[in-house]
Amino acid sequence: MKTPINQDLLDQYIGMGFSKELITMAWEESNTEADVINTLLTLSDKNNALANTPTKQDEEILLNQALIDSYKTNPQATTSTFEMVSPEQRKRTNGVPCGLKNVGNTCYFNGLLQTYFFNSDFVKIIIKFQPPAQIEQGKQGKSIQLVQNLQQLFLSMIGSDKKYVDPSDVIKSICDDFGNVLPIGDQKDVGEFNTYFLSRIGEGLAYNEHQPSKIEEQPHEGPPSILRMKSSTIHDEDVVSKLFFCKVHHYLQFDQAGVPQNRDNTELYNFIPIDLQDGNLYDGFDNFVVNSIEDFKNDLSETVCATKYNWVQGAPQTLSFQIKRVAYNKEKNDLVKQNDEFYFEEEIYLDRFLYENSKRYLDIRNQNRELKAKQKVIKQELLQLSKFDDKYDLQDVLQTAVKFLTIQSKENPQNPANFGPSDQKNTIEQLQKYSQQVQKKKEHLQKQYNDLEDKIQASYNNFKGNKYQLQSVLIHEGMANSGHYYTYIKDFRLNKWFKFNDIRVTEETREKVFQDAIGVKPGINAYLLIYVKDELVQEEMKFPKRLYSTSTEKDYLQDSYGGFLSQSQNESIKRENQLFQNEIEDYKQARIIERITEAYQTRFEFVNEHYRTLVNKTQNIKFKPIFIQNFPIYVKSKASQISNQNTQHDNLIKWIILDSALREVQENKQGIFGGQIGENFQNKLINKFSAQFNEFKRPSAKLTQSEQNDLNKFEQEYLNYVNLGSWATIILELLEKKDFIQVLQVLQCLTKKVKTLEQQSYFFKFTKNLKILVPIIIIGKMIPKESQVNLKELQLLQAYLVHNHFQYDDPKLWKTEISIMLNAIIENHNQQAVKEIIDNFEAENKIKENMDLLEFLSEEVQNYQLVISSSYEIYFWSTYQKQDQIYDKLLEGMNKLKQLFDVRYHNKSYQPFIKIQQALKDPQPLMKEDLEKIIK
Repeated sequence: MKTPINQDLLDQYIGMGFSKELITMAWEESNTEADVINTLLTLSDKNNALANTPTKQDEEILLNQALIDSYKTNPQATTSTFEMVSPEQRKRTNGVPCGLKNVGNTCYFNGLLQTYFFNSDFVKIIIKFQPPAQIEQGKQGKSIQLVQNLQQLFLSMIGSDKKYVDPSDVIKSICDDFGNVLPIGDQKDVGEFNTYFLSRIGEGLAYNEHQPSKIEEQPHEGPPSILRMKSSTIHDEDVVSKLFFCKVHHYLQFDQAGVPQNRDNTELYNFIPIDLQDGNLYDGFDNFVVNSIEDFKNDLSETVCATKYNWVQGAPQTLSFQIKRVAYNKEKNDLVKQNDEFYFEEEIYLDRFLYENSKRYLDIRNQNRELKAKQKVIKQELLQLSKFDDKYDLQDVLQTAVKFLTIQSKENPQNPANFGPSDQKNTIEQLQKYSQQVQKKKEHLQKQYNDLEDKIQASYNNFKGNKYQLQSVLIHEGMANSGHYYTYIKDFRLNKWFKFNDIRVTEETREKVFQDAIGVKPGINAYLLIYVKDELVQEEMKFPKRLYSTSTEKDYLQDSYGGFLSQSQNESIKRENQLFQNEIEDYKQARIIERITEAYQTRFEFVNEHYRTLVNKTQNIKFKPIFIQNFPIYVKSKASQISNQNTQHDNLIKWIILDSALREVQENKQGIFGGQIGENFQNKLINKFSAQFNEFKRPSAKLTQSEQNDLNKFEQEYLNYVNLGSWATIILELLEKKDFIQVLQVLQCLTKKVKTLEQQSYFFKFTKNLKILVPIIIIGKMIPKESQVNLKELQLLQAYLVHNHFQYDDPKLWKTEISIMLNAIIENHNQQAVKEIIDNFEAENKIKENMDLLEFLSEEVQNYQLVISSSYEIYFWSTYQKQDQIYDKLLEGMNKLKQLFDVRYHNKSYQPFIKIQQALKDPQPLMKEDLEKIIK
């Protein structure tokens, strides 16, 4: 992927447990964003294998070394550093088949295993296998063990919730004819390795108490191999041969001493070899069936011409083809991979190649000989155009030349391929004409070839009784001596192609499957083609054989494969899934506990350091509220009111911090105090803390009942304190705005709330002080003759005063002084309406309209109070929140009040009010003249 990974996606993968380096590598290796997680899983799982300790058995060490060798030879592996992946990321997606782990260059075998897993008859036989009561030692005993291991693997592939399972036990059980485990990690011939595997499987299935093995030892008649020079030939009645092999009848014709001779025999083929140079499957199959041997030596050592026929005897269930792409290059003295395109159909018919139809087929084949000859000429002409001079496509050469000549102009002076302006217009036009002619020539030749092919195929229309459908394609990506295998397999019922790339299983389009298989992109092409009889396909369409459901789905194991399982096998799968689920939960808990530990440490340090900062910053302020920035800081503040050395609530504070850390990390936001934490999880958490922190930093193993009671009390106190603080800050803001109507309304609300508090508490003193100061400000500002009288404010003030809040602590002659001040307004403004207010005040009349207005709070004020208080949560608080809004506003508001009313600030507008407030301490009331003198 060309563009760098964005930060959000990077953080997401880091949160899954991957390292930044691994994510970056996977991003570069992936073609799409959807591929990234699968690439991460692949690389991470490899690291898991590499992480095996030296105490492992030799077999495990061999697997790990094979893994290292695999990545050394695999061009796709760009780093040797891998990360372990979280179990949660190994969960299989519902509807997606189970993948297989690559244990060291075994990708080719993984592809074959997946193909065999799609053969329901084979899976049923393996699942139903019952080993004999006593198993002999030696090769046959190992063959039975191989079947048992394959049974366990298939069980996991059927019902496991894992994204992929480990085939190591199966691979380690495959042995040669001498009972030696086959070498792991070499990119050996697929067919040869597969033959050993099927031989041992057939041997294991056939070996029981009632039937001896039908495996025969025969000399191996193939080219040299890294395997033993002796292989097992499967008997034609063996169950494995019936499922995966086809019987070929060899018929050889030649002359000997002028007398026609013939010989015949039969042989089982797992894969029918096809010559790549034939270009397509039907022609390749034809040349396999009919072979001309020009230099055949007979029994008399005469060199004669011979013809060998390889007819398929009977229609097998599976028809497999191996495309021979690797050849020896004399010039390089090495094997090279040929990457020519090879074509095949999704549906083929076997009839023409059956022994029973041999005479009819040869007759038609002879009739088509002339058409084939014409096709050969056309193909050669097409090859001369597509590989001009045995190298390049002629049309590409011409277009490249046009592009080069076009650059030679004044318009491209900076292009390094510009060697100076020249007039090449005529040459360019001629080259373009040539290019067009080449294109037309190609199209014409291809049409001729296709027309001939249609005629040839039409001649075989009566050979369509045995239909086969393409089920699996094994793809090789790489060179002759290295590379990677993956497999495309079709689910006929779903009409979907799946790509099995070891642990990664994805759905793929038909177009992509055939693009890779044909070999459109050099180095990527089909190695094996596997077809199955149409009758098997139609049977699969009737009832689902594989639903690929996970254990949480209702239709889990409600398919044919699920029906194969015995009760004990069902229970075995359930136990396996439960263990996997436990592994996921353990991993999630470990991750959560690790994150909780980090969050706790950050929060613990924040609370203690920030509290010390607040104390030092405000130590000279005498009248101040408690710190309420967050709940644990509030509890520390409460404890310090008793004594600066008080440590009574230190453990409780640690538990409060732990609870908030837990709520930060957990998705359900349920902390320890939420009652949703299991005892097992809590014990793991405490054990982690015991190992991570000293006694000063970690909480106790559990809260005492006394601490639990204190917690409940502090929670209620904190919420109440925040509520009172929010109303108090609103009063101060309204006083600054001189909105005395709302000041009185909010003051009435706050006064009722604080009456139950201790008299020495901050908000009790705060409210009691405003109860004296606010009336002085409201009345005093109206006394001067040049001022205006606000009757509504006076009426609301009378309604507030008639409540007689804090009457026991009023200044001496408080009511008398209020009456004198109100009368001063009457005398200076001739406002008789004020007289009515005085009468109501002195008679303590409660005027309903004014009393109702006093109790009213505007929606705006109520919403504002909610906004302020809602920013203070008991359980959810952030270390990024450095400000204590209520605390700061209370201090700031009180400072502004001092500026407005304290004589030290010499504020000419408000200085008289503070003088009046101070004068109220005298035993004699201030008369009108005194008030006017103070105000003037």
